[in-house]
Amino acid sequence: MLKQNFWQRILLEISVTLLIAIILGIIVDKILLFVLSAFVLLLLWNIYHLSILSSWIWQQNTLYPPTGMGSFNIIFYGLHKRQKRMRQKQNELAEIIKRFRYGAESIPDALILTNKDGKIDWCNKIAQYQLYIRWPNDKGQNIINLIRHPEFASYMQKKNFAHPLTLLFNNKSYIEFRIIPYIDSHWMIIVRDVDQLYLAEQQRHDFFTNASHELRTPLTVVKGYLDMLNDGLVPPNSQQKIVTTMQGQIERMESLVGQILTLSQIENNPIKNQIQLIDIPEILHNIIQNIRQIYPQYHVNSHIDDKLMVMGHKDQLYGVVSNLIYNAIKHTPANTHITITWQKTAQGAYFSVKDTGLGIAPHHQHRLTERFYQVETARTHVKNSSGLGLAIVKHALQNHTNTKLEIQSELGKGSCFSFTLPAQYIYNDIH
Repeated sequence: MLKQNFWQRILLEISVTLLIAIILGIIVDKILLFVLSAFVLLLLWNIYHLSILSSWIWQQNTLYPPTGMGSFNIIFYGLHKRQKRMRQKQNELAEIIKRFRYGAESIPDALILTNKDGKIDWCNKIAQYQLYIRWPNDKGQNIINLIRHPEFASYMQKKNFAHPLTLLFNNKSYIEFRIIPYIDSHWMIIVRDVDQLYLAEQQRHDFFTNASHELRTPLTVVKGYLDMLNDGLVPPNSQQKIVTTMQGQIERMESLVGQILTLSQIENNPIKNQIQLIDIPEILHNIIQNIRQIYPQYHVNSHIDDKLMVMGHKDQLYGVVSNLIYNAIKHTPANTHITITWQKTAQGAYFSVKDTGLGIAPHHQHRLTERFYQVETARTHVKNSSGLGLAIVKHALQNHTNTKLEIQSELGKGSCFSFTLPAQYIYNDIH
């Protein structure tokens, strides 16, 4: 429509101008002069409006067009509409890019966009932190030059991305690389920290290996004795001793299975709806009394705030304190001094078990809460330790707002196991 109006307008302008020039030329008898003058005026008119148009395009940064007359008004209006549509599309594109970047920054994985040669076009902040990319200084750098790993370089060069690549990155953690092609042979690289998955898989493997080993040993003993009894190889005066031994092995298996089930229950059941008032001082006094009766060879001291009660999962916290206290008995020699502390601090409710035993070597300490992990000592086997106690303690404490078990130990001087329940669990603070 505008195109038709433009040609109609320009033909009208030329026709009217020539008609006026011809009429005036007839009046003064100089038609040719007036016609030429009309063409000169039309040329100057167009030059003037073209200069306005040029100034608007190159010098002024405004959306609205300059004022024009005649056919140029249609041209300016048309340019204005096109510029308006372009700006609208630019705003829409900018909004799409903004949403894409916001979404890319919100995902928990590192995201890198590269061209077909592997040169970085863009990356999110997680990629900058995780892969040490300096942005925007490293824009245009080849990703192979920044992730200097032979396997990654080979993976990129082969361009066979059907399966992800998992690497031990900087000897710190396992990183998974997934590369997805998109427009014009560009690449989208998704980087995920899978260290916890690897650790969980390793722990699962170790768990089943150790569990099967721990159960196989007593089963082998019981099976061996039963075979001997069936074959009549045991004299009558030794049968009672063998039966007692088998009962002990069966009790050991029952205890182990019970601990495995307890650990599974703690890991899988939230405690949100199982919070209740717990009289920790009463629990500690009962445990200490039992220890003094059963293990009189140990010297037990205590610093217990009898008014300090907490809210929490009763069975789990009972398991925590009893495991830590009895561990001190299991893994230290007779005449060891054991000090139990339960006091209120600025951080919350503090519990500790400190002994003057043999201590634990530093290379063992960070692994003590792993399932079935045991420091090999003669007392470990004498006391039938399963290696699950501290794993139960760890997960029970994690259920209480990720409370952490602290372990301090020095060879020849003893050990201290402690934790601090946050102040929100203290009974007096929430009532």
